[in-house]
Amino acid sequence: MSRRDILIYAIAGLGVWLNGAITFRLGGRILFENGPVVVAIVAVVIAALVCAALQVAMSWRKARASDAVTIAVVMALPGLFGEAARQVVFPWATGLKVSDAPAFDAVIFFGNAVLLTYAVAKARQRPKVAASRQT
Repeated sequence: MSRRDILIYAIAGLGVWLNGAITFRLGGRILFENGPVVVAIVAVVIAALVCAALQVAMSWRKARASDAVTIAVVMALPGLFGEAARQVVFPWATGLKVSDAPAFDAVIFFGNAVLLTYAVAKARQRPKVAASRQT
């Protein structure tokens, strides 16, 4: 994987995080202040979306499945650094109460954990061999 590819994946990951940051800022109260069932649903949806983003990015760049873990880490890092900064100013950055931080953080951790698990599983897949045509 070239430096250019790494930069492209990092920028894509930053874009995913910024999209989520804006979404959470605009709709965070609905997502995080309506009980644990809503938070669980949000966590599952976020996890599915970040896995889909990885899949789309890898397909777009025609990446090998064996590179999935590296690509997932490169895509996740900008958001993880962004989250560290956002936690310092949590109420201002999210529009949520400090008491909502544990639920918010759980969603972020869960999404990243599922992303990395998906990447490991994807990297362990055997390459698909094109079936030979029998005439």
